[in-house]
Amino acid sequence: MRKLDTKLMHPRDQITMIIDKVYRSGLTTTSGGNISVIDENGDVWVTPSAIDKGSLRPSDIICVRNNGAIEGRHKPSSEYPFHIAIYKARPDIKAILHAHPPALVSFSIVRQIPNTNVIPQAKNVCGPIGYATYELPGSELLGEVIATEFIKGFNAVIMENHGTVVGGEDLGDAFQRFETLEFCARTIINGSTIGNPNYLTDAEIEEFEDQIPRLLPEMEYVEYPSDERAIREEIKRIVHRL
Repeated sequence: MRKLDTKLMHPRDQITMIIDKVYRSGLTTTSGGNISVIDENGDVWVTPSAIDKGSLRPSDIICVRNNGAIEGRHKPSSEYPFHIAIYKARPDIKAILHAHPPALVSFSIVRQIPNTNVIPQAKNVCGPIGYATYELPGSELLGEVIATEFIKGFNAVIMENHGTVVGGEDLGDAFQRFETLEFCARTIINGSTIGNPNYLTDAEIEEFEDQIPRLLPEMEYVEYPSDERAIREEIKRIVHRL
């Protein structure tokens, strides 16, 4: 549940790395799920439609420019509209991850939201969780329903009979939230097979958070344009070959 640092990577490399982790962890199917990143130019980089999630390469990632122009050899994900709806509703969100992880889908079909008070760290990572009623996948109405939940301040939303969508300040943040939420759901289901789960109280979690020592001041955050990150990745590949 450790946050991955993706800030220095080009969006297409971020997306292929994370979708590979999601797929190989059994948290989505070959055809299910989609990821996007919006960069400093307002361009959205997104996974393609109908391409095996277990074999995606950086060259497969689609770029939808801020003027609507589409660049890439595939079509963008059919659920791209709800990504755009979230970005418009929440400018603070810079990355979105949607998938069909088994435990969270299980919660979605019984109309429940997992209680994240299972371990001290989970509630803080996941934050409050919304619930979006069922709408046709890929439809504008689905985008409206999901965006409404994000407008309420949720960064993670359970989608009725569908899956889960999470947002973050970057893709590492979104993936950490996604992975932690699925961990909570899976743990609750497993625990329920052998007894009645007991949850930590909010006071116990607050006590845990309060005792964590303050981190040393971090370096000032600097953003790097997508083209510069692409050059950095190319330099890294050359160095690795050397």
